Amino acid sequence: MEILVKALAMVAIIALAVGLKRTGLLRVTDFRVLSTLVLWVTLPAALLTAFNGFALDPGLLVLTGLAMVLNTLQQAIGFLLARRHGRREQAFAVINSGSYNIGAFSTPYLAGIIGPHAMIFSTMFDIGGALSTAGSGYAWGTALAEPPHSGWLRRVLLAVFRSPVFVTYLVLVALMVTHLRLPDPVITLTSTVGAANPYLAMTMIGVGLELKLPSSKFRRALKMLAVRYAFALLATAAVWLWLPMAAEIRTIVCMLMFAPMASMLSAFTSRLEMDLELSAYLTSVTILVGIVAMPVVLLLLG
Repeated sequence: MEILVKALAMVAIIALAVGLKRTGLLRVTDFRVLSTLVLWVTLPAALLTAFNGFALDPGLLVLTGLAMVLNTLQQAIGFLLARRHGRREQAFAVINSGSYNIGAFSTPYLAGIIGPHAMIFSTMFDIGGALSTAGSGYAWGTALAEPPHSGWLRRVLLAVFRSPVFVTYLVLVALMVTHLRLPDPVITLTSTVGAANPYLAMTMIGVGLELKLPSSKFRRALKMLAVRYAFALLATAAVWLWLPMAAEIRTIVCMLMFAPMASMLSAFTSRLEMDLELSAYLTSVTILVGIVAMPVVLLLLG
């Protein structure tokens, strides 16, 4: 019951944001401000608080590798399914297949439902996801969408290192490897700021939620979503049965299989001048699915 109440509280915040947007008190243009606050301020603060003094267990790097493998597999499936439709369609499929919105959605969502310690496991998973989404996946999609040129590698690297969450992860790894702790006054500040992260993140999602799509594109969207969730179900079964980790960690990873698509995918799609409308729709639908599916997985496995 407690899990259900916490999940409903997160959903209520999203619903409140949607309601405020419809009344005009919040606008779609506010999404940029909210996302800036979440990605640059409250999420890094919450992560620094959760990881302060945490000793890196090399075994958790399995989660990082797992995320990279799962992402790459989905990108490859997207590439193969679009092979009859030309290189740009394959580029769209590679970029918009797989990926998991961990930092801006799953981490605050899990923290709100399970507790701050869940952030440790989701973050280790997200490091691999960020590398394979903003790194190899974006490079692959770019190479398909346009001929490789002298600046494409630089663009890929900038996409990775301009991510405040990814840079925060690098700082956290450095602190853990060197066994350094942040001073107590700093943690007092980060814990205060980080406490606002779940609320701001859910508000941001409610403001950015858009479910408009021309009927001509609906079949394509349905096909991509069907492939995504068929893969999620298979991956969930494999993780639960074979991942050699504690039940709590396996449960969290299984929940992450139903996390939304990463918000950066729409930015990548726009940058390569592909179908931004379809990419944004896919992201919004996966947010709604994640809101429901993640606590359901927790109730079934937790």
